[in-house]
Amino acid sequence: GLIKQHYAKMAGNIRSVPGIGPRSVSMLIIATDGFGMFENYKQVISYFGLAPRIYESGTSVKGKRHICKMGMGQIRKVLYMAATSAIKCNKGCKDLYERLRAKGKPHRVALIEAVNKLIKQVFAIAKSGEPYKAQFGYG
Repeated sequence: GLIKQHYAKMAGNIRSVPGIGPRSVSMLIIATDGFGMFENYKQVISYFGLAPRIYESGTSVKGKRHICKMGMGQIRKVLYMAATSAIKCNKGCKDLYERLRAKGKPHRVALIEAVNKLIKQVFAIAKSGEPYKAQFGYG
């Protein structure tokens, strides 16, 4: 009810992104306070715990890259499901996912990149105040 009351236009615009459902819209708007807390999409990605982190110790021990997971686990779960849907119906996410899989990246890595792409699109729409336009693809 509060989202409809205060963020109705933004929720409608974000809902226009292929792959984003009503639950995703609600979680994103609530967690980010209508994206007013952030100046760019990188801050949002970091806030949700989806930013890459390199593990290394000194000069001899090189670790694999992982996501930092210091953000909100519930939102990551919702965004993983949204990205799973987006790689089927959102052209930008689908192209990115298929390109990474063709390079030999694991499913999970490609899915996280699709989540980040989805966040970029949603952030652009939330800040611009316009609905999703497939010809621009946002992000």
